Amino acid sequence: MLPKILFIVLINYCILVVISENNKNKQEQLCAAHQTCKDCIQTSNCIWCAKVMKPSTSSDVEPVRCIPRDKYNQYWCPASQVINETSAILVEKDLPLTSRKDAEPVQVKPQKIRIHLRKGEEIRIKLQYTQAEDYPVDLYYLMDLSASMQPYKNQLSKLGGNLAKAMKALTGNFRLGFGSFVDKVVLPMTDTQPDKLKVPCSYYNEYNKKVNCAPPYGYQHQMSLSEDSNAFMRNVDAAPISGNIDAPEGGFDALIQSIVCTEHIGWRQKARRLLVFSTDANFHLAGDGKLAGIVEPNDGLCHLDENGIYTYSLVQDYPSISQINRKAQEHNIHIIFAVDKSKNTTYQLLSQSIVDASVGLIQKNDTDNVIQIITGEYEKLVESVELIDNAPKYVSVQYFSHCLNDTKELKRSKCEGLRYGDVVDFNITLKLLECPSDRALWNQQFEIKPRGLNESLKIELELMCECPCDKPDYKTYEAKSTHCNNHGDLVCGICSCHEGYNGKYCDCHGNNNKMSDDSNSTITSNCRASVNDTVDCSGHGICKCGTCECEVRPNPTERFGGTYCECNNFSCQRHNRILCGGNGDCVCGTCDCYPGWIGESCGCHDNTTCFPPSTSGKQNTEICSGHGDCICGKCHCKPQNNILYSGVYCEDCPTCSGQHCEKLANCVECLWTSYSSRATNDGTQSEDDSCSSCHDEIDIERIDKVEINTTEHEAGMRLCRVPTDDGCVLVYKYQLVSNRGDISVFKIFVEEHKDCPSVIPIVGVAIGVVVSTVVLGLVGLIIWKIVTSIHDQREYAKFEKERAMAKWERGENPLYRKATTTFQNPTFDVNTRK
Repeated sequence: MLPKILFIVLINYCILVVISENNKNKQEQLCAAHQTCKDCIQTSNCIWCAKVMKPSTSSDVEPVRCIPRDKYNQYWCPASQVINETSAILVEKDLPLTSRKDAEPVQVKPQKIRIHLRKGEEIRIKLQYTQAEDYPVDLYYLMDLSASMQPYKNQLSKLGGNLAKAMKALTGNFRLGFGSFVDKVVLPMTDTQPDKLKVPCSYYNEYNKKVNCAPPYGYQHQMSLSEDSNAFMRNVDAAPISGNIDAPEGGFDALIQSIVCTEHIGWRQKARRLLVFSTDANFHLAGDGKLAGIVEPNDGLCHLDENGIYTYSLVQDYPSISQINRKAQEHNIHIIFAVDKSKNTTYQLLSQSIVDASVGLIQKNDTDNVIQIITGEYEKLVESVELIDNAPKYVSVQYFSHCLNDTKELKRSKCEGLRYGDVVDFNITLKLLECPSDRALWNQQFEIKPRGLNESLKIELELMCECPCDKPDYKTYEAKSTHCNNHGDLVCGICSCHEGYNGKYCDCHGNNNKMSDDSNSTITSNCRASVNDTVDCSGHGICKCGTCECEVRPNPTERFGGTYCECNNFSCQRHNRILCGGNGDCVCGTCDCYPGWIGESCGCHDNTTCFPPSTSGKQNTEICSGHGDCICGKCHCKPQNNILYSGVYCEDCPTCSGQHCEKLANCVECLWTSYSSRATNDGTQSEDDSCSSCHDEIDIERIDKVEINTTEHEAGMRLCRVPTDDGCVLVYKYQLVSNRGDISVFKIFVEEHKDCPSVIPIVGVAIGVVVSTVVLGLVGLIIWKIVTSIHDQREYAKFEKERAMAKWERGENPLYRKATTTFQNPTFDVNTRK
């Protein structure tokens, strides 16, 4: 047994050695394929030698200048001439976090950094966030004041004091503002008859007195943000009710102006900005203005006059949803749609297209409902933090965090359940995916910030897409160098020939391929990788003075390279029709995968995602808990000893000891049955003596669909599917909350309905079989009859045709035979009569 184990260990060791050597050879090939320092430095883990070599004969082979970084100790190049650029970070502003009332809030740390980033390398940033106490809040209430909204207006005019009081219980720095809208004053949105322009409608006020509507208008800013809640109530009460024709309103015009007109509204730089959009109608959007002949697109700029009136209502079309979404993000505004219940579905769909938007229902004669909507959304906003960025597309940004109490760092940009004083640490990795062709983009600025706040981490990014020796001020840079026969510049140790010259030392002019007759064959051989090659430069270039000049392809992004033009960056394998799956670089026909990706086409995650999280401080080293295979970064569980494991890491075994699916099944089914038969009107669970033994240890809740995400699984939530006596399956998930002596307390979520197989209608099936048999038989008979009829018709037609074509001789009866028979002597000769 022992020799067998030793043999297996030896085989595995040999396999690992072979794989390691292959990876090293692959890296050497990737580096060696580059002939310039710029290309070399744009490949991760490659370094370049800028040493100037003495001119020699064309037959001399120059050493490889671009090699892997781990070969540095074996490099022929002196250390002073090695270009070994690495990513670096410099913190320029790092004020401490401050959340006290008496100090300027600092919720993001650090505030400014400078980064030098090389392609393919990752750099890690630590960002801290804390929630400041009494952080300023600006709330702007934008209301539809068409005639149907008159009851809600009366409600809002009484709301200001209570709303300010409720919000000041959450933050001591709160301001209110107000604006109103109707629609564009043009047909077909508004009736433009002179009398209707003066009095478009009438309504009964709260004193049951008939009141005429005010002239229609598009949008008017009524009150800038202020701490005076009484002024808010006065402005709301004084705002005029008006009317229009069609059902949709012009709220989008008002919404975009409320967002971008910062000075008119009074939005503060450091404040959480809430915008409540209240209506009971649908909305006009981009394109609807064409109905009125308004074709100019909305420019998303502020167009309010000194009286707060929108002056471009008849000049520009309504804004699009994407414009509102973009402007809301740019100005860090959280939109709350407070709408009538009849429009809930419409605005729920709209909120899905606007980042950080939410929907609440308003009710007539209920001011508390509006306050609950606003305070509820504010609490959800401040109790979580989500990081966002505006990094360029060629820079990958990934977020990792423990949040507050998680033991394992997960890939996520959002944490919840925060309170004042809590500090959340985020680890952010930046990676340069590609170098832009435009040099102006090599220096960038972008921000990482919490969603909804103006505080941010400002990043000045410098991309290392060229070598320092490429610049004219480098010590070894020499223009029109004698080393290059005065026909080229000495750049990074090699000659960069001027136009019209080529060769290793720029010693060939034009298309001339030889320096002398004696050296012609040697020069040509330098353009071939081996003596067996029959073409120069691998068939992808021209040999000029012993140096391959690779051909240029029609697509400028596709290039041949290498000493003999043997490499290219476009023939690698594809994943999902994308070169290297978009997760690596194509170098010399081979995918150079980014960190975290593997495979010939970089289409799979590596196996680091298949290791279970550490427990009790002990690191798990078994892939998929030893119960499955890691395929493309995901665990595929396999049966072992007639046991099928499940879970993200194949760590769950519902039938094994220590699992609670079977233990909880009876209680869960009992409570589920009791809940179904005796649920009260408010949806709470009623008591049932038959399940009394379960009440002390189970907290059960019914939901529509039971699913487990990664976060829940990390927290100990497990999924169960238990068959019941009626042939159905009860699906639920549980979490062991605590152990109190002999009692285990569980939190359980069970699906609203059991998963039951569909009932087979036996009678219907039987009738279907009989009917189908009869129908198929009749169809068969009909087909047979048609075929035989066609066949008989063809045979009869053939017979008639043959009868018509028959011909008989007229003078002889073909049935008559003569009575005599004549015989002739074959030897009788008539002429001789013998």
